[in-house]
Amino acid sequence: MRQEYRTEVKDAFSYIAYGLGIRSALPLPELIADQRAADIFVRLRSLDNVPSEAKKEGYFSPTPQEAYLFWGGVGAFLVREGREIVVDPAPEADEQVFRPYITGPVLAVLLRQRGFLILHASAVAVDGQVVAFMGSKGWGKSTAAAALHARGYPLVADDVMAVRVASDTSCPVAFPAFPQLKLWPEAAAAVGEDPEALPRLFPAVEKRTRRAERGFSTQAPLPLRRIYALGVLADGADPKIEPLGLQQALVELVRHTFGAEALIGVGEPQHFFQCTSVVNNVAVRSLQRPCSLSKLPEVVRLVEENLDHAGRSQ
Repeated sequence: MRQEYRTEVKDAFSYIAYGLGIRSALPLPELIADQRAADIFVRLRSLDNVPSEAKKEGYFSPTPQEAYLFWGGVGAFLVREGREIVVDPAPEADEQVFRPYITGPVLAVLLRQRGFLILHASAVAVDGQVVAFMGSKGWGKSTAAAALHARGYPLVADDVMAVRVASDTSCPVAFPAFPQLKLWPEAAAAVGEDPEALPRLFPAVEKRTRRAERGFSTQAPLPLRRIYALGVLADGADPKIEPLGLQQALVELVRHTFGAEALIGVGEPQHFFQCTSVVNNVAVRSLQRPCSLSKLPEVVRLVEENLDHAGRSQ
């Protein structure tokens, strides 16, 4: 299967994600097909000189506009100038293995090169505004977004949220990603899905994917209304929402910026400006919830009440 992706194909695939046209040499069915002019090109080509730093650390950026990413058994990726992704799959990897890396962390690095603030967050649209759930891996971002989507709120992004900050006084906006949720079987069951009927994200991993096209729109970015920084309580405790001060909110944003572990643009003046602008213009709250999914309906109800109260007080 690897060989058929080795050369550029005449009938390339065209998509849209994060408001950008994507022209790809391989199918990316997670995305939405769209024939607009391409802003991003995904190519398949051998990368013969992957830096040793990338193979050792998984990431290496010799310049701000060039980055190598590497995963053993998956492949090597080169991201350049916010415009090009070069994919070199590992010999044993088929497309179901390396494709989620393209639409996940690799695309996130490209968006960072284009000047977006990239947050580890999942988000839905509420009355035309974005409500995001921000947290580390396994903290329930996707589960919260899926539970609200099940209540009729359109999905905006899952796991990778791209935010554009125009000035320090304007409202930041979030760009719709693509209509897919990634859920562990127990989380899928908790929002009313049959996990066995959902495709796996990776062949050997239990996590499932779920299309979330209802209400999803690629037409325009939406104002970012509220961010909930997730935290975990002991089972049996009641979920709670608390306000965060500006300094604490800033710490949370920096902490959950995509690439914070590898310092992909984190700590630079632009990144600090972006995070400061967000906390000055967007309400950031702490949402503490128990690990058990038995209280997920209570968490959803609490969020809806919190948003409703905020709307009435404006």
